[in-house]
Amino acid sequence: MQYWRDYQTRTAIKDHDHQTPRKCTKCGSTLYDSIINFGESLSQQEFDASFGHAEKADVCLVLGSSLRVPPAAYVPQTVAERGGKLAIGNLQLTPMASLAQLNIHALCDDLMRGLMAKLDIPIPEWELHRRVHITIQKQKIKIMGLDVDQDIPYTLFSRVRIFVRQGTLSKYESKQLTGREFIEHKMPVNDSTGKMDVYIEMHWQGNYNEPMYTLRTQLTDSTREVHIFYNPKDRMWREQ
Repeated sequence: MQYWRDYQTRTAIKDHDHQTPRKCTKCGSTLYDSIINFGESLSQQEFDASFGHAEKADVCLVLGSSLRVPPAAYVPQTVAERGGKLAIGNLQLTPMASLAQLNIHALCDDLMRGLMAKLDIPIPEWELHRRVHITIQKQKIKIMGLDVDQDIPYTLFSRVRIFVRQGTLSKYESKQLTGREFIEHKMPVNDSTGKMDVYIEMHWQGNYNEPMYTLRTQLTDSTREVHIFYNPKDRMWREQ
């Protein structure tokens, strides 16, 4: 079982100790961080996938790597030795410079801007993308962050507050709620009118200086998934 966190996960003192104090919610086993320190190997899954792509690739673009740390350094080498084209972007020469069809001594940002201009592909303005899954069932609300591409639980929130309103009339306010994989809360409100709304005030971990965002949904048994985007330049959220 995997979990993504939007905060510092490493608690061990020794470099090669990856044990954390957190437990898996499914089986209760100890969770380990996935940080790779110098001298440690890639996970087998990433290792196999990388070399699988290298066996098929016609072109490999290396950005900023010294290409001195095996086995990751062997990925572009595999492409070149198969007859594929290898391009290396680095301010200095690398041990694989002789294998490359192109060695570019430039900053990675400058290189990519030039490449995208050559391909006539605009570089979109970066936005923080968050995916939130909300379930309401028999007055109980469950709020969970998920990875945008995979159904992996993602601890996005530092805290959450729940408000129930009918128009401008307040019907219920929760205390601050916290949780790791998800936040679950019982709302002691019966809606016989079908006109009440739930307002979910989401406070984030703050890694991007993002302000809280309030999501509105109907107080009715339902499952909803929301994608929201944050632009750090104007500090505004938008919902999709």
